[in-house]
Amino acid sequence: MNRKFIAIISILIIVFFGVIMFKWLSSFKQDPQKKTPPQAIRYVKAKPVEYINLPGIIETSGRLRAFDEVVISSEVSGRLEQGDHLFKAGRHFKKREIIANIINEEFTFQLKAQKSNFLKSIASILPDMKIDFPDSYPTWMDFFESININYPLPQIPETTSSKERIFMATRNVLNEYYSIKSNEIRYTKYRIHAPFDGSLKEVILQVGAVVNPGVRLAIFTRNDLYEVEVPVRVQSISLCKCNMKADLTNESGDVQHGYISRIADVINPATNTVSVYVAVKDSKLLPLFDGMYLNVKIYGSDVHDVMEISRSAVYNGSEVLVLQDNKLTKKSINIQKLNDETLYFNGLPVGEMLVTESVTGITGNAKFEALTK
Repeated sequence: MNRKFIAIISILIIVFFGVIMFKWLSSFKQDPQKKTPPQAIRYVKAKPVEYINLPGIIETSGRLRAFDEVVISSEVSGRLEQGDHLFKAGRHFKKREIIANIINEEFTFQLKAQKSNFLKSIASILPDMKIDFPDSYPTWMDFFESININYPLPQIPETTSSKERIFMATRNVLNEYYSIKSNEIRYTKYRIHAPFDGSLKEVILQVGAVVNPGVRLAIFTRNDLYEVEVPVRVQSISLCKCNMKADLTNESGDVQHGYISRIADVINPATNTVSVYVAVKDSKLLPLFDGMYLNVKIYGSDVHDVMEISRSAVYNGSEVLVLQDNKLTKKSINIQKLNDETLYFNGLPVGEMLVTESVTGITGNAKFEALTK
């Protein structure tokens, strides 16, 4: 029993002194120096700032509309009848062809009755003129013989003296003449002529309907000349001028040439754009239809002393990154023109390294180098 106790005590003493020696020897050991890993360098696409003149091409889109469109209304009363062609939507008429007739036989007979009474008035004054105005008599006789109640009155002879003018006035000749001429003008309104080459876009009343003055009959639209109203940003409107060329492209890729016909002088506050109207003629190569959607490319004036950059490389509307001493710095630019995917700008010193791509994860200690290829 005593021997086991002595053995245990001996083992504990050995372990204790072993621990003491280990700690004493460990105090002489030096910690290894920590090595800082080399800082990684990131590469970004960049190129030196350089200003040149760039084309002021403006790409936009809009819907095609007829250059002229009129509402046909009746100025007289009567029964609606067709003219030279069928009075139906989609029917084409050439300029001056009769679109529709307004039939009013009562007015027609009244006008003929007026002319007959006028003939009677002229016939009654001819004997007196032969005596009192022998020099004017042959002229008035020719005028009398040229009158046909089925045709407009010829030009009335001019009076050659005050006495002759008084004579005509007292016989009520002039009053009757101009009253008939007024009704002849009214008679022309019973035939509605096409103001230009075009088609009936919409027919409101059908043939046979009774119409009154002011009633809408149809909508007539031009089909040889069209225009597209397109929005242009305020920053780019100075590049547009009347008669500038433009290309119009349909969904199939077919191209038709046009030109700027006019430019609005007001800004749309909702879109901050100005309306530009591009005119285009109908062509067999590219048939045009009212309401079709077209892409429009306007060849505007050149933009001077600018550089082009992707819009994704611009931050906060007008800030870009420049590379200086392996660091990225934000700087403001002056935007001169916005495109769909790029923009034109100036305002940076020439030669400064401009970052041309979007960069994320920028830290204060990060280092960058330009990747120019």
